[in-house]
Amino acid sequence: MRAYGWRARIGHIYPAVVAETFMYEFYRIVPPGVTLAQTNLVIQSLNEPQGLEASIKMIDQAAEHLAKRKVDIITVGGSPMFRLMGVGSDKVIMERLESKFGIPVTTNQTAAVAAFKNLGVEKVAVASPYFDHQNEQVKKFLEGSGFEVVRIRGLSHEVEAIHELPLEASYHHARKVFREAPHAQAVYIPCAHFAVPWLQELEDDLKVPVVSSLVAMIWHSFKILKIRPHITGHGSLLASQ
Repeated sequence: MRAYGWRARIGHIYPAVVAETFMYEFYRIVPPGVTLAQTNLVIQSLNEPQGLEASIKMIDQAAEHLAKRKVDIITVGGSPMFRLMGVGSDKVIMERLESKFGIPVTTNQTAAVAAFKNLGVEKVAVASPYFDHQNEQVKKFLEGSGFEVVRIRGLSHEVEAIHELPLEASYHHARKVFREAPHAQAVYIPCAHFAVPWLQELEDDLKVPVVSSLVAMIWHSFKILKIRPHITGHGSLLASQ
């Protein structure tokens, strides 16, 4: 019997060189018996194509490392990489890795799309930490996936600066975006660097589902692995398992 990941071992390819908030938030949400096996890529800046392109080339090798650790599923983070590659690139990567390693694969982008479809959402407001040109890429991806983006606003922060944001930043940012688009059926908070510790409080206040990158990834992993834990206090998506 596995010492820790006896229920599920989730392998994750983290896009940035350094991870901090992601791991803490992951273990704050998942139930006992679920563990995270993580590899990192080399993104240091959201505005440097070289780092994004280098990281894209490393995805297969990173997945191989996780496969050797016998994870149950591989999740690929790094929305900026998939936006750079274009709509549909997530499916291409998933199919290639699944064919190579025989392990289920999802991405944060794929998980978010699946989450909104599961919730029956069509109109989305997006509260991101990104710059305007990156928000346009987010919008293009969501619209290409069949959703209407009724409002999108970013904080224009780089990777390191996102980690330094106060914990309540995502709460206040999402509230502001929703006030500008009260007809939105859900709020999306992309970027796994961007901690959303008060997601349940956001849902309680806004009265619509709130989906973060991390919550979508956890939910989709459980769905694929057919694990149905009882999770409360982290939003309606996870509570719907």
